Amino acid sequence: MTQPALWLASESASTVILDRAPEDGWSATPIDLDGWPDILADQMLESGRHMVLGDVDGPHRLWLRNGAAGRPLAYVIVRDDAVELRQNAMRRLDRRLAGEPPTRALSGLQPTAFQRQRLSMLLDILDAVLSREEGRLTTHEIARRHVYAGLRMGRGNEWKSSSERRRTQRLIDEALALMRGGYRRLLRG
Repeated sequence: MTQPALWLASESASTVILDRAPEDGWSATPIDLDGWPDILADQMLESGRHMVLGDVDGPHRLWLRNGAAGRPLAYVIVRDDAVELRQNAMRRLDRRLAGEPPTRALSGLQPTAFQRQRLSMLLDILDAVLSREEGRLTTHEIARRHVYAGLRMGRGNEWKSSSERRRTQRLIDEALALMRGGYRRLLRG
């Protein structure tokens, strides 16, 4: 099943980058990605083919750079502050391609239950803020709907001086920061 990719695989530190293997004296093992049993996303972009392969213990994110299709492939490891995460993602994929049993996804690639709940709340808040710009919701309503389910506080001075209002505003600011590029931190694990 092929679905549109929700993000560019190349932005994630856990993405395995594949490019053409050198041809001079190297014998690269062929990789058949189209035969993978569970392809969650597969999209051709200007930068190449971006795929998300399903696996029992977590997805594999791949970026096949332009010109790599139909050729022997080599792994590309970007040397940056996430090099260890990149190497581990490559090793995990390489083990599966070699036919070994699944290994647990790296902890840096999977948010905890608390993080998933918080990120979900931030997405809900972001949706509410963006709709608020069209004149629908106030900060007080966002707090009641998404942060404090049983909020009984009025809208006057009590609300304006409350810690609930300040926390709601911090969450709104955090949601907007994620939208404006902060999400890239999440992709690094």
